[in-house]
Amino acid sequence: MGLRFRLFLLVILPTALVLGSYGVMRIRVETRQAAEAERRQSAVTARAVQIAIEHDLRDRQIADIQSLVSELVMSHAQIERILVVDRALRPLAAQPPQTAPRLDRLREVLATGQVRHDVEQPNITRYALPLRAPRGGVLGAVEIAFTTSLPEESLIRTIWDVGPRIAVIVLFVTALTLLAIHLDLIRPLGRLTASIQAVGEGRPGPPLPASRRDELGIVARSFNRMVDQLQAARAGLVDETERALELEKQLRRVETLAVAGKLTSALAHEVGTPLNIISGRAEIALRALPPDHPARGELTVIAAQAERIASTIRSVLDSVRGHKPEMQRVELPRLLPQLGGLMGHEARRRRIVLEAPPPGDLPPLLADPGQLQQVLLNLLTNALDATPAGGRVRIEARESRQIDGRAGVAVTVSDSGAGIPAEILGRIFDPFVTTKPAGQGTGLGLAICRDIVRDHGGTIDVQSQEGRGTTFEVWLPAAEEAR
Repeated sequence: MGLRFRLFLLVILPTALVLGSYGVMRIRVETRQAAEAERRQSAVTARAVQIAIEHDLRDRQIADIQSLVSELVMSHAQIERILVVDRALRPLAAQPPQTAPRLDRLREVLATGQVRHDVEQPNITRYALPLRAPRGGVLGAVEIAFTTSLPEESLIRTIWDVGPRIAVIVLFVTALTLLAIHLDLIRPLGRLTASIQAVGEGRPGPPLPASRRDELGIVARSFNRMVDQLQAARAGLVDETERALELEKQLRRVETLAVAGKLTSALAHEVGTPLNIISGRAEIALRALPPDHPARGELTVIAAQAERIASTIRSVLDSVRGHKPEMQRVELPRLLPQLGGLMGHEARRRRIVLEAPPPGDLPPLLADPGQLQQVLLNLLTNALDATPAGGRVRIEARESRQIDGRAGVAVTVSDSGAGIPAEILGRIFDPFVTTKPAGQGTGLGLAICRDIVRDHGGTIDVQSQEGRGTTFEVWLPAAEEAR
């Protein structure tokens, strides 16, 4: 049984009982009133007949009396019979003619001169009235029998009269009740149910209207507060999940670096000694050979590749060992020209334009000069590696303020290379992730740069589009902000 039907029964049944009780009471009242009206009408009719017969009797118009009596009985549906007698109780007129007189009743009326009213059966009423002379004497009497409605007939007429009105009232009240229940209860509950289902499915809609001051308004306001709290809890849960994922990622990175550290240490130990021997023998052989000897080129290649292997091992060791930065005041306008000088020769060799516009006035930084130079050199090297001949690489610095109001300096390194694929862009700072061909990079440079920048309280971001180049931006706080 639905709520709508139960509410309908709860409201309509008492209303129907009240209206039914009212209808029964009203039927009884109107039945009594109808019976009383019939009695009054009978009394008035009897009085009119009395006056008419008295008039004819004074004139001794017996024939007129007989004619009047016959006409009244025939034409008046409620008059059953009329009997007129003189003072000696002799019949003067009777209709129907065979009417037997009730002499005792008429004798009493003639003796007292008073009207007598009797109800013989449920629907027969008799009036006995004296017929008076002009000077007050009694000339005779008249007896009139009226047929009135039976109680059942009167009740049926009253029911047919009152019943439709009660039915119309019940239908009207029912319609108004259903409309009020729908507008004031069912529709708000429907909105509440839909909102609860939406929240359960994870797609909360707009807040419920809460302007009402009744219990439904309290429910709506409480529900809106609950939804807000759920949204806040869900947002907190998302943040906690993201933090947990970040911690898990850092843990994997630490584990990866730990494994890499062990492998690198073992590799450095196992490879370092024979590599030093190869490099040393190559240098001895180079010094022993004359400048024009044909083997010098091969020995030079051997020495260079040995140095390259040693450099790779050192960078891997640096990435897994790490060390605390030695902070000091650094003037970036002095550092950037040095980077341009270090990388300018390599850029020209690759036929790449290196743009390093002189920075304006910049606030000093609190940083480790060596580590800061390592970050910028790594970014410049990557930019040169990613840029084809004829391309451009640009490094510039500007004063920048973070969203939280912290002052600092932003250094951007841009290239016109091929860009970073979208599937790698989100993992570009993870260890061992690289876009370079196999054998040309360890995938640790950007991870080292990120750690160095974080240790300095800064941020490093990347923007890239395939075929349109890449831009790295390093933001570091000013010396006053870093304290």
